[in-house]
Amino acid sequence: MASHLLWVAGAYLVGTLPSTLIAARVRSSAGGRALLAEARRESGETDPHVLMARHLGPAWAVAAMTVDVAKGFLYLLVARRLGGLSAGWLGVSGVAVVLGHAFPFYAARMAGRGMAAASGVYLALLPWEMVLAGLVIAIGILVKNSGIATTLGMASVPAMAAWQGQPAAFVAMGVAIFGLLMVRRLEGVGEVVRSGVPVPRAVLYRCLLDTSALPRSREVPGGSELRPPSGP
Repeated sequence: MASHLLWVAGAYLVGTLPSTLIAARVRSSAGGRALLAEARRESGETDPHVLMARHLGPAWAVAAMTVDVAKGFLYLLVARRLGGLSAGWLGVSGVAVVLGHAFPFYAARMAGRGMAAASGVYLALLPWEMVLAGLVIAIGILVKNSGIATTLGMASVPAMAAWQGQPAAFVAMGVAIFGLLMVRRLEGVGEVVRSGVPVPRAVLYRCLLDTSALPRSREVPGGSELRPPSGP
């Protein structure tokens, strides 16, 4: 039991690895400083992964996303092969990785929204389900509607896992991870409400469309424009 709990704690710590903070520190330029200054958790539009492409360039954003996927993928592979963890403990460890990624105990402003870490976890434990989710997300990106595509893609993972007869622990893990993704999206939803959007609609925008903006005009009262986030 003690060793299993250590693996879960390690999963959380690995999940907290701040790829965006490391990139901003390594690239100690005006772009790196601007990224550190603008990053905040209250809206997806100011998520550090979204800001990276603007301030550091697409290559740095892709590199950070790759690191975030890899940390979940590699840790779960090692935990399965060396830790001798059962499906239940692997599921808990998978949730812990995403929890650490989205809700770290340090550098919280630079934390991701959970997508990349969740993708890594799924590639290790539910690879075919993640491939299907990835196809849904890719189609959404192609048709310029990535918000709802990421929602549907990640929601499909536990559903497909159940349909494929995966261990109940992995299905529960998928449900828990999806819940974490939704909770993370709802951070700062009060700002959307204060802009004049009714509470139910603001929650719908965040949870289903992963955006703080009106889907058509992308504008909120006062003339400011908000774009749907696409960061991990």
